[in-house]
Amino acid sequence: MWGTMVPARVLGLLLCVHVCMGSEELRLVDGGGRCAGRVEVKHQGEWGSVCSYDFDWDIRGAGVVCRQLGCGTVAHASPYAPFGQGKGRIWLHPFVCRGSEESLQNCPNFGWGNHFCGHEWDVGVICTEALELRLADGGGPCEGRVEVKLQGRWGTVADDAWDMDDAEVVCQQLGCGSAAGAYLASRFRLVDTPIMMAFIDCQGDEAALWDCNIRGWGPYKGPHDYDTAVVCQGFSRLAGGDSECSGRLEVRQGQTWVSVCHGHVDLMAAQVVCRELGCGTALAIPGARYFGAATGLFWNGAFECNGTEPFLSACTQQTPSIQNCTQPTGIICSPYTRFRLTDGVSACTGRVEVEAQGVWGTLCATAWELPNAQILCDHLGCGSAFSLPPPGHFGMGTGMPRNDALRCSGNERHPGQCPVEVLGQPACPPGHTAAVNCSGVAEPLRLHGGESRCDGRLEVAVRPGVWARVPVGLWDNGTATVVCRQLGCGVPEKIHAAPANGSGPIELQELRCVGTEELLAQCNATRIAAEPSKNPEELAIACSGSKQLMLVGGRGRCAGRVEVYSEGTWGTICQDSWTLQDATVVCRQLGCGRALEAPGSERFGPGTGTLWLGAGGCAGAEDALWHCPAPVQRSCWRGGGAGAVCSGLLDLRLMGGSSRCSGHLEVLHEGTWGRVCANGTSPATASAVCRQLGCGTAGSLTDNPAEGSEPAWLSWVRCEEGARSLWRCPSAPWQLQECGPTGIIHITCDEDSRDSSEATSLAPGSSLRDRDTSANGFVHAHCPLTAAIRSPWGLTLSITAPQLSPTALSR
Repeated sequence: MWGTMVPARVLGLLLCVHVCMGSEELRLVDGGGRCAGRVEVKHQGEWGSVCSYDFDWDIRGAGVVCRQLGCGTVAHASPYAPFGQGKGRIWLHPFVCRGSEESLQNCPNFGWGNHFCGHEWDVGVICTEALELRLADGGGPCEGRVEVKLQGRWGTVADDAWDMDDAEVVCQQLGCGSAAGAYLASRFRLVDTPIMMAFIDCQGDEAALWDCNIRGWGPYKGPHDYDTAVVCQGFSRLAGGDSECSGRLEVRQGQTWVSVCHGHVDLMAAQVVCRELGCGTALAIPGARYFGAATGLFWNGAFECNGTEPFLSACTQQTPSIQNCTQPTGIICSPYTRFRLTDGVSACTGRVEVEAQGVWGTLCATAWELPNAQILCDHLGCGSAFSLPPPGHFGMGTGMPRNDALRCSGNERHPGQCPVEVLGQPACPPGHTAAVNCSGVAEPLRLHGGESRCDGRLEVAVRPGVWARVPVGLWDNGTATVVCRQLGCGVPEKIHAAPANGSGPIELQELRCVGTEELLAQCNATRIAAEPSKNPEELAIACSGSKQLMLVGGRGRCAGRVEVYSEGTWGTICQDSWTLQDATVVCRQLGCGRALEAPGSERFGPGTGTLWLGAGGCAGAEDALWHCPAPVQRSCWRGGGAGAVCSGLLDLRLMGGSSRCSGHLEVLHEGTWGRVCANGTSPATASAVCRQLGCGTAGSLTDNPAEGSEPAWLSWVRCEEGARSLWRCPSAPWQLQECGPTGIIHITCDEDSRDSSEATSLAPGSSLRDRDTSANGFVHAHCPLTAAIRSPWGLTLSITAPQLSPTALSR
């Protein structure tokens, strides 16, 4: 060994330089994993460290180490023994690595065991594969306190000048779209963990946080006054539905929301979207026009997910199968992940219980009706709803019953597809739990893959849980008649071939019905084909019970352009003879109260697709639009676009503030705007309102004296933390009222109130960035310091807050 002589001039006196060629092993130790730590090499069966001076060891030499170990690229390199000094031999002293060498031994060096530096210069490396990033303690995976995993431990990121450029890098790296806000972590929750990074300066376009200029690499012990947090806009959202949990799928492309083509997302990807948005489970991917037409650009790709990804952006992106797409995909999520019947004599009778956010609870019977029970029984594989026992018949269960009022039409596939009303529902009496007796006999056939349980591809149960497809060649009108009758879905309206997409390879060989049979089992059928046919099409049936209607293009499900689903296709209604009586039937059929207006296409647009001429002529008392004696029409002069505005339309706004994101809260009910009383209203209500208005993810709520004579609609609005919509928050029943001495609520959202003081220093002029670097590489602050610690990384970490101790940041 040549000893540990330090003078650098000896480097210039060397007459020869050894370049080691060999297959010696390399490792990183004491860094919490294989991709971070002190650099060590194995030579002649013995491990030893690698030392180098600060003017020689940089990202080029460290990059060789990371590449050689298969650990990505270099995130940080230091020659100051950041992972502790080695105890044994120093094997290598490399210098002037080019960065292109295949191994560290190929860098110029002084030969094995020859070095001019001691263990205090043992080099350390952090490769990108050793680092992880996450957001913690937020309302979802795309908001919260910024945390980095370093040396096998999670810790915070501290910076008193944390800004939107820094937050943008975090959000983009996590696949959470663009940043919505940059904050101090006190907004969420302070923790007593190590500080892993300090003094971050990003330009905003870096691929990862560790690509930014980072002046402090931990772990450090110190106060958490400047721990950072972000709120991201998210990579995906659902737009055009009646809540944040249903609508057209849109994803973030730079600073713009773009639609995703119908057919480029499957149910597995929909599950990821629903989970990412905090919306429970995915129920369906409805037809391309279910949530209206898309506006703007389309995402140029398809998503392939395995269902376990935390974000849609983490799924594999495939080449698009559809070019020049015009039809957006829609997703329906449900907060209800599971249903069950308990305390009955079988699994098909008992008290109704629902699971939401991992918690089971009972359902209030106040709004529990037979259509709701019918959908639940069918969903549970328990046949049809036989009867509704009195509330509480099967016991009270545990906890307070959920006050969710389901408004099922009767043709939904899952109870979670039914509209739900919570806001303004009356309080549930004690023990008033919903119950049902199902027939217990599941139908041995189903129509699968349509818009409702009454249309889709025909499948027949050959044994419990095993379904057989029906090839397109085995159908006739008699078969369709029996199927629709047995399912309670009326009569067949359309029989057609659909692309094969059945549940499995099993298929029927023969299926013939006369049409008079009560059950499909009485038909000349049920033999299983020895081998599946190569027929790419299956039998599909649309029964009359599959007819649906909806209002699209408005704010919520109770206002918009009338669209009708008939014979397997959505279409608009001719506006030539459309009247308020016609709109009245639509509003009643949708459970949206009475009709307030019957506008034409100038209000909600003309729509696209099939033009349905057979609508209108209603007296106003009919129970369904298709039961009206529609006038005979051979043409439509004004085109489609007949609309309806119902009294059940709910809307909200903030009025009297400096922008649309601040002011006193008003809600629209029964066609009238009313205020909300402050008494009993929870602080989390502000966050729910701000989210719903697109004004950030949080806000502040204050009580203001009521001015003027305008009445209020609501009081005791009790939104819970994380609520995404005011409509899903419990409250006192709807009634016009005076607010009294507590006054009305005033909300100021983040989007309107955020200023730089929250994300930067406590006082002007006290920023940690207000400093320069002298020629010797040490950092100096322009204001008095209470802590100046030289870290093993060669940095002086400065803290300006006067309350900090002299050991503010320490190892």
